Amino acid sequence: MARTARVGDVVLVAVDPATNNGAKTAPAIVTRTWSGTSINVRVLHDNDVPIEWRCSLVHADVLPDSAPDNPDAAWKYRWTWPSTPDADAS
Repeated sequence: MARTARVGDVVLVAVDPATNNGAKTAPAIVTRTWSGTSINVRVLHDNDVPIEWRCSLVHADVLPDSAPDNPDAAWKYRWTWPSTPDADAS
């Protein structure tokens, strides 16, 4: 069975690297679940920008590249799970 998002889970979203200390992804906290794959989040940038709220994001196995010059781009409305390290990784 596929994992479903719950309030309080940490997920990843694509962000403009200019607002995130050069990184293309940022963690986000789930604030509302509409279904197992559609959620609302608060994005936590690695920078001093205000906390961003995004709504009605849908799950993607791979996040699309962010396109900061297009505010209506699909990348703003996708989320994915953080990768988990292998059990025997040190």
